[in-house]
Amino acid sequence: MAILRVTKYGEDILRQKLKPVNYADIAPVLPKLLADMEETCMAKNGVGLSANQVGLDYRLAIILLPNSKNENAKPTRYVIINPVILSKRGEATEEEGCLSVPGLWADVTRATDITVRYTDENGEEQVKRMRGLLAKAFQHELDHLDGKIFVDLVDPKLKPEVKKLIKKLRPQWD
Repeated sequence: MAILRVTKYGEDILRQKLKPVNYADIAPVLPKLLADMEETCMAKNGVGLSANQVGLDYRLAIILLPNSKNENAKPTRYVIINPVILSKRGEATEEEGCLSVPGLWADVTRATDITVRYTDENGEEQVKRMRGLLAKAFQHELDHLDGKIFVDLVDPKLKPEVKKLIKKLRPQWD
């Protein structure tokens, strides 16, 4: 396993809408890639990581959902390949951050209850209802795969301040 370099705000790959992948084509590289993505995400204290955040143009992401009953337990890993949101319900505005914009936190409004379809790491199609942090993380990672970053969703009145903060933070990024 290896900790991968996380692409940062301003790098072109983060703005690309990634095309669906054929599971059979990526299956041979999945075990190592997923292990490396998980190790990277955990090393950076993240909840999710998309393939384009590690420089790959796969429509794939992982979500590491913390165990709410035992914070020392290993998080539950979701592998989402070619994800689609089928429906959204509810709405909440909460603070969000991103491994590609380290040090920046901002309020973003997202659906609180979603129904999704994706292929899992075993090549099986899944349709699931997600709520809470899992729904929020799924939407965040899907945005990455669509070439969007959470700062795009910030209240337009706050965008000038967000841009100033990014400019201030950028020299500290590894």
